[in-house]
Amino acid sequence: MGALGGEEVTVWRVVGGARPAAYVMSAVVVVKAVACWFSWMLAPTWAAVHLAGMWTGLATGACCFLWWVILRVRLEIGPQLFVAVNPWGTQRLPLEQVTHVTLGNWGAEFHQTDGFKTTSYALSDMAGYAGKVQGAKRFREVQAALERVRRPA
Repeated sequence: MGALGGEEVTVWRVVGGARPAAYVMSAVVVVKAVACWFSWMLAPTWAAVHLAGMWTGLATGACCFLWWVILRVRLEIGPQLFVAVNPWGTQRLPLEQVTHVTLGNWGAEFHQTDGFKTTSYALSDMAGYAGKVQGAKRFREVQAALERVRRPA
């Protein structure tokens, strides 16, 4: 049981410079769109509306894309379920189907009893570059969380 009375779930998200960069890029295009609309309010012309509309569309597209690719991506390990929220979809697996976890090119790979594997992009900082493993501490945390939830009560 967690501190609030529910089941305890461990969550990992994208770390490093990707999350702050996504927030900054989103903020820049949103501020530009707001500035264009403010400029239109001071001097209403069709050119100003066109420019403000273009920046509003760009801001909407950029914010949605960055949310989809970076900000919503996460890994959750709960008492009975493993959930990997990746850009292309969400995979939910019962923990009994996960045999072990390894490091892959795009993050942590959870191997399943049927031979398939699920990659968690939230842990993509752990992928190796030039033969070096990054984020070994986070990988150990994931392994420990898996062992903790598998341990009989």
